Amino acid sequence: MGKADWSLDHLELDLAAGFVLLDRAERSGGLGTGESGALAEGVLQCMNGALMKVSESLEAQSRMRRELALARDEFQRTQALQAERIQSLESEVAALRRNLEEERRRARFESLRLSPAQSPQLPPDDYLNRPLVLRSQLGEFLGVTDRMGQALSLSGFQHLVEGGWSRGPRGDRVVASCWEAKAGSWCLTLCFTGRAYSRKCYVLETNSLRTPSGNKVTLLSNIHVDGLRVPQGYVVQMFRHLRESFQEE
Repeated sequence: MGKADWSLDHLELDLAAGFVLLDRAERSGGLGTGESGALAEGVLQCMNGALMKVSESLEAQSRMRRELALARDEFQRTQALQAERIQSLESEVAALRRNLEEERRRARFESLRLSPAQSPQLPPDDYLNRPLVLRSQLGEFLGVTDRMGQALSLSGFQHLVEGGWSRGPRGDRVVASCWEAKAGSWCLTLCFTGRAYSRKCYVLETNSLRTPSGNKVTLLSNIHVDGLRVPQGYVVQMFRHLRESFQEE
């Protein structure tokens, strides 16, 4: 702006000096009468056009400065809003982390306060590790073995189911198991699901038993499939099919 004003001032001085020279030339006879006036008028017209362009340029520059100032203000406001929003999000994340940690502490505290009756129920180790037997239709006790011919306990069978199911060639299968104590027996519930399988649940009812020979065993007395009890005559067949289906994996 200062440079433009400086140029206009010098332009006015140059014009005044030019008019003085034209007047001197006319008085000295270097120009004919009226020629200096005609030349001055032509110069003024040219200069008026130049001054209009300079004025338009100055006006455009002023408008651009105003627009730039508005853009700068808007940018600063946007930066301030972004900084405020980031600070708000950081505060929210910190609060969520504190709440999550508090929930974790509360859950740990509640788990420690559980009474034995509320704790997850599991059969005693000796119950799980005894030989697992079935009873035939004739009342005979049939020992259960794995593929290698080794006696299979209830714990071994559960491990076979959970491990064999998850390591099968179709790894999308999922098994969930839980124990429930009932009057004089323990029930093992096994639920299977997967993308290629419809959901199926087995409930194996077991009892502690001493055989006529005096051996302590765990008897698989009943099987329920999806809530329906398997007839006693098919319990042995059903269990063997269930066991072999996992051993084949």
